[in-house]
Amino acid sequence: MYNELINVDTDGNVFLHDDSIALMPKLFKVYKNKYMGSNMVKYIVSVYDYKSPFRRLPEEERKSRVAYSIYSKDKATNSSDKLVGEAIEEYLKLQYDPLIDQYNTMGEQIYKMNKVYGAMVPTEDNLEDMNKIQDQMGKAALAREKIKELILKDQQSESNIKGTGSEDFSVFEEDQIIGK
Repeated sequence: MYNELINVDTDGNVFLHDDSIALMPKLFKVYKNKYMGSNMVKYIVSVYDYKSPFRRLPEEERKSRVAYSIYSKDKATNSSDKLVGEAIEEYLKLQYDPLIDQYNTMGEQIYKMNKVYGAMVPTEDNLEDMNKIQDQMGKAALAREKIKELILKDQQSESNIKGTGSEDFSVFEEDQIIGK
């Protein structure tokens, strides 16, 4: 929801769009809380948004890096607060997309597989096992790539359905947009 419901400007300031606040009452409470404020909203968005610049990192590493970039600590201040948990849950539900969730989960599992595979030392006894693991990793990567294609196709069709392309507008719709 980066740049859709919430903007984070180049200075790191958080802006909640007025019309989106009703969709996220818990997040707005976090925003208004004097001990949490925009830093905690920035933390939630940076850790959990599908379009976050940190999205490719595994969740625990994402949490740690984001906390460090905002708070200069390995853990976000007040991150275990009940209200923060509720705001995170609300935010996740609002942006939930099963394909993107599956894609992200597969990415985290592939990351773990790479760590295990990278730690293995090839010997004559385990070469066959290593080849099987490598084959499975290739299949997992292909499956993830297929999901990525479905996501992109879905996003393109959603864009067309919403009529975001000006070529989709009728003359009357264009007049309405212009204000005639």
